[in-house]
Amino acid sequence: MTTINISMTPELEKFVEEEVRSGFYQSASEVIRAGLRRLKEDKETRERMPRFVASSVADLEDKLLSGVRQLDRGEGIPGDVAFARLKERARARVKNA
Repeated sequence: MTTINISMTPELEKFVEEEVRSGFYQSASEVIRAGLRRLKEDKETRERMPRFVASSVADLEDKLLSGVRQLDRGEGIPGDVAFARLKERARARVKNA
């Protein structure tokens, strides 16, 4: 196993310490590994998601209905991941405008 030294803000350091104190994790390394696993899972989820582009209002409606049908079938991603992706896209649009 590789040893990596990291620097973090006092806020993150406090969070890691609180997680260890909670007893759910045995060490700061376990907390960091759990966070990295979640980051990797989120990235893999984003990569599996198709890009959403609508060329007209009718196309947008079709895509929205298709998405609703997928959710009705239980196909989808957790809301927090979807919302985080939406925020990222909105920020990118504002930045590039």
